[in-house]
Amino acid sequence: MATTTNYGWTTPNDTDLVKDGAAAIRTLGSAVDTTTKNLNPETTTGDIAYRSATANVNTRLGLGTAGQVLRVNSGATAPEWATTADQTPLTTKGDLFTFDTADARLGVGANGTILVADSSEATGLKWAAPAAGGGMTVLASGNMPTGGTVLDLTSISGSYNHLQLVMRDLRFNGAYGMDIRVNNKTTGIYQRTMITSAGATFNNETGNADTGVLTQGFTMTNGAEPATIIVDILDYTNTTAYKIINTTNYSETHDNTGVFQRTQNFSGVRTTEAIDRITTVNASSQVTAGTYTLYGIK
Repeated sequence: MATTTNYGWTTPNDTDLVKDGAAAIRTLGSAVDTTTKNLNPETTTGDIAYRSATANVNTRLGLGTAGQVLRVNSGATAPEWATTADQTPLTTKGDLFTFDTADARLGVGANGTILVADSSEATGLKWAAPAAGGGMTVLASGNMPTGGTVLDLTSISGSYNHLQLVMRDLRFNGAYGMDIRVNNKTTGIYQRTMITSAGATFNNETGNADTGVLTQGFTMTNGAEPATIIVDILDYTNTTAYKIINTTNYSETHDNTGVFQRTQNFSGVRTTEAIDRITTVNASSQVTAGTYTLYGIK
């Protein structure tokens, strides 16, 4: 008997007798039915078929569940339905789409927290409270020493970029205020450019000093009004460059006439030492009241 080229179905030869026709048709029909069934094994809506290892026989893959995707199995031998790791894990307002070994959800942080990197976390990220003081940390604070005692801040931490010393509500018992020294240096290393105005009077001067960085241009308050002095020491841990110290002063002049002075002092200090000590040096007057705060600034 002859056979078809692709599926090998049996068909009558050209010389077969007509009486064999019915049997031949049944044989061919059965073969077609069997082959068609083998190529279409689906039984349920949504089924798909894929070629099996047996020629002309397909395998049924039933419809997957909601949300699944079609992928190749781990052995790379057949398709399968699976829940993809790439679908969004987000569930709540404010969630972030992150990754550890697979896509992951990072829930929104508490009010006021900020997103920071942290390699110990599974996703490398976490929510955390911002640094206290917006980058300014109080290193020391208290009441100003009074009388002839100086304020001497020693063993200052070197963990910051800049230092800021703020002295508030200062009162003096005489006409003059104070200088600022670093590392107790008194060898003529302080150089300044000072701009001061008091009422209608303006003063501009430059010079060198042995005693320290001068914080005022005219004369300080005589106790009737509080004075404020801010001292900024930039790049204070640098050991290869000279230092910059800027001071700002606002106070009433010593004669208590209601004339107020504003002083801006731009100073250079010829030392490459890291600064770990700040000392106030009283002039002819003495401090009678006031507070201080030393900040480390990141």
